[in-house]
Amino acid sequence: MLLEVGEIAYGDVSAHYARFYGTNVTYNQRSGFYFGSPLFVAAGLIGDTVANNSARNRAQAMAQAQWRDFSSCRAILTDRRMLLHVAAENRWVSLRHHEIISFLPVIEQWALFTDYQQWEPMRLAGPTVPWLAAATISVLNRGRSEYQQLPPLPLPN
Repeated sequence: MLLEVGEIAYGDVSAHYARFYGTNVTYNQRSGFYFGSPLFVAAGLIGDTVANNSARNRAQAMAQAQWRDFSSCRAILTDRRMLLHVAAENRWVSLRHHEIISFLPVIEQWALFTDYQQWEPMRLAGPTVPWLAAATISVLNRGRSEYQQLPPLPLPN
């Protein structure tokens, strides 16, 4: 990943990465054609109903907002952004500091929760993350008063 002209890199660490979002999930409905005795037809229709309800409930649970896309990542902190190389997706993500909506280090979990204007809430975790959180706070507060009162990202239950 190339830095921009004049951009300064402060650190390059490894972490565990995840994002928090909901999604659309599709499921197939079962619909059989039953021919025979009334008891056989009723049993087939009841079976279809039970299977369809179960599939719908699974799809709704999978669609709920939750932590997803777990992967190891490489995080490079610069004076302008955080660059992440997400291993599972084999791609670089550039997250600009001025787009931060909330920033919540949770040191006892060795985690950093952030939310950005153009990105889902993100969690970075691991032994290097307390340093990354402290360094990011230092970068954000370096002459930028608008970053000093960022609201925390609420943690999911």
